[in-house]
Amino acid sequence: MSQQNEKQAELQKLLHLLQSEEDSTLSFLDKLSKEELHQLRLKIIDVSQFTQTDIWKRLTGVSKFFPNYMNAKVAETVLGALITANMSYYMPVKDAIAIMKHLSIPFLANVSEYMTPEKAQNLISQIPIDLLKKVTTELIKNKKYLTAAGFVDVLEISKLLELSKVIYKEEDLIRITTYVENKAYVAKIVEGFSDDKINKIITVAYTNGLEEEVLAVFSHLSTKEVQRTLRVISTLHVHIKTKVLADFENRIQS
Repeated sequence: MSQQNEKQAELQKLLHLLQSEEDSTLSFLDKLSKEELHQLRLKIIDVSQFTQTDIWKRLTGVSKFFPNYMNAKVAETVLGALITANMSYYMPVKDAIAIMKHLSIPFLANVSEYMTPEKAQNLISQIPIDLLKKVTTELIKNKKYLTAAGFVDVLEISKLLELSKVIYKEEDLIRITTYVENKAYVAKIVEGFSDDKINKIITVAYTNGLEEEVLAVFSHLSTKEVQRTLRVISTLHVHIKTKVLADFENRIQS
């Protein structure tokens, strides 16, 4: 991934946090570097979510007096996704998951948009895989690639491979990767894909102008996996194969 693309990914994360993806009045942010955008995003998260810690703790304390199905009803009809996301940080994981099971999938997907993966890692890692699959499917349906990428940052590879099974379009997989900073981790996930899956990913990438995303990940493959990928490339249609081989020689094998 080029530095410019990395900067754009970080900018999109910040705009998403500000709920201003389409707001041209924030165009001045383009002047900032990737590192500056990253630090600004983290600072905003700190200020917006930690300054009201007592509020979230008090709300969470009240929830202990209600059954899970009622907490879910209140969350979805009264509190909303933003407050529910913040409360989840201060609730025992088993209680949070018990409530999640009573929430609708569209609402859960909306809640995940307001969660900071680094803060919710313990919770996300313990969510049942079937529920994660449903939420991921909902996010993909709505093209919430940035939010789906948050799962990649905190889940173990075995669960990510399971989640990848419900992402049927290779283009969706590639676009999620755009927002994942740890490309080496994504490369480990790719190693678990079949030859046919890698074939489709490469073909879709080069057909839709997304090859930079794929090359950024494949550059972290082990020597053994690079050789396997080259064997896959050799089976591609000639009009794609020539370009891919040239890119691999210049970007991956150099």
